[in-house]
Amino acid sequence: MNELNKKYLLQMEVLTPLHVGAGAEKDWVQGSDFVVHEGKVKVLNLKKVAQFVNVDDLTKALLEKNSSLLLSKLAGNLDKCVDAVFDSTYFGTNDIKTCIKNGMSNQPIVPGSSLKGAIRSVLLDVLHTKSQISNAKDNNGRWTEQVLFGSANKGDEYFRFIKISDAQFEETGLVNTKIFNLKSQVGGWKHERDNTTNKFNHIGFNTYYEIINTGAKSIFSISMATKAFENFGILKFEKNKQELINNHISGLFSLINSHTKEYLKKENAFFQKYATDKTGRILESIEKLLGEIPSNGEYCILKMAAGSGFHNITGDWQFDDYSINGLDTSKKVSRGLLNGQKSAKSRKIAILSDNEFCLMGFVKLKPISEEEFQQIETEKQEQKIELEKRRKEKAEILAEQKRKEKLEMRLLAEKRLHYDELLMEAQVLFENQEPEAAKYSIDKAIELFPNEIAHNVLNIQITKAINIKLQDEENLKAAQALEQARIDSNKIPLSEKISKADKFPTIFGNLKTWMKLNELQRLEKTDIDALTIKLIDVYSKMKPNAQKHWLDFKKWTELSKVVGEEVAKMIFNKVLQ
Repeated sequence: MNELNKKYLLQMEVLTPLHVGAGAEKDWVQGSDFVVHEGKVKVLNLKKVAQFVNVDDLTKALLEKNSSLLLSKLAGNLDKCVDAVFDSTYFGTNDIKTCIKNGMSNQPIVPGSSLKGAIRSVLLDVLHTKSQISNAKDNNGRWTEQVLFGSANKGDEYFRFIKISDAQFEETGLVNTKIFNLKSQVGGWKHERDNTTNKFNHIGFNTYYEIINTGAKSIFSISMATKAFENFGILKFEKNKQELINNHISGLFSLINSHTKEYLKKENAFFQKYATDKTGRILESIEKLLGEIPSNGEYCILKMAAGSGFHNITGDWQFDDYSINGLDTSKKVSRGLLNGQKSAKSRKIAILSDNEFCLMGFVKLKPISEEEFQQIETEKQEQKIELEKRRKEKAEILAEQKRKEKLEMRLLAEKRLHYDELLMEAQVLFENQEPEAAKYSIDKAIELFPNEIAHNVLNIQITKAINIKLQDEENLKAAQALEQARIDSNKIPLSEKISKADKFPTIFGNLKTWMKLNELQRLEKTDIDALTIKLIDVYSKMKPNAQKHWLDFKKWTELSKVVGEEVAKMIFNKVLQ
């Protein structure tokens, strides 16, 4: 078993969005793994989704990748089925490329193998001269790595003596990326497979990555088996390899910094040469990264993982310049050429905001002491305790909210039941022609749910019935008042009642009404005298023909009916004397 003689504790800090892919088979597919809702990307838990959506609908939605169907079927249960929410604007229909994660904690990790691969690419440019590389490689560069680092088959693989642990982080985010592309050696942005223009647009040919966010930090270790390396006796480039493995890690960091600095300078020159819309933002990001690189090896800035690009993956030993002066169109996807050699004509750019564009995958690696490590671990533990405390507080708040919601739902159900009972009561009272009582019941119902429409028609009917009843009562009162006035108008002496009459029929009618309203069966002598005097006066003013009409007693029948024939005959005789 190899003895690991040197172990360095390091802190990794993410400087630009970092993505180490979990593999295409684990990408999130819109409409089955995630949906876009209320401007956010929500990652679904399909086991939970299945609790709210029947098998047929769920199968249909998943096969069709139909987000709209899923959202409509989940309705208010969506957030109960979500594992993660990203506050990120999403364009298009492409899958989201996911990060590799710890299978136990489901937290994002940077595998030690990925870090080792990034360092391996850097060392391609460091262990020997370009001429040596040129002489040692085949068309695919495979011999180069075998010559430099040895091979597992031969047992002389250099990196077997260097062990790098995984770096685990707390959480992830999402980032949208666009392709900066050269078309006819002019810089532009790719919006479709065959559509590159000089104007930037957020939408079109997007690739979304789940990333470890800028500013995130983690602790990992690098161990070097110096004694085992010495004992093994690897001859190829042994001096350079021995220096790397024996020196303090600051030596390795200096090499990485030198490589990163050269890489960024060439990228800077590339974007200046092919400047177009928004490249100024990319150049700002590059300048910021260059400013992070120290003059010594106290820490290093390393480029790795997704977005590394052709030049970084190859170790960057082939090119002093990232320009292109040719194009290989022999395959489906064209490739840039520089002096006949394969080069890169495109870059994947992370779009953090309208004003922040950057290259992906830059991290800062910094050694820490055991004391610093313990302090960081203590702080992490305290943070975990604080987070757990907040989680419990949040859980308690949510539990209290659910309790209140449950109580509110019960009270609402009781309120609804009472509302329905009041409506039914109002309906029965209305049908029994008791509109006032019905109005009282329906008003109580309206107080419970003012904006409900179920009571509107009945309320209108009841109000109308009450108004009709009130109008009938008003009409009755008016009639009664009129009748009373009529009665009151007859509670006067007969002489006054008939004073304005100037015809016999009118006098007879007034007499009849007066006697009826005064409930008289016969006339007193004074009333007979007053009546006789009035009739004599009216008769005296009649024309002869009119007087002749009243000479026949039979014409006095109406008077006889009121006062009796005997009294009528007596009055008749007095009038005609």
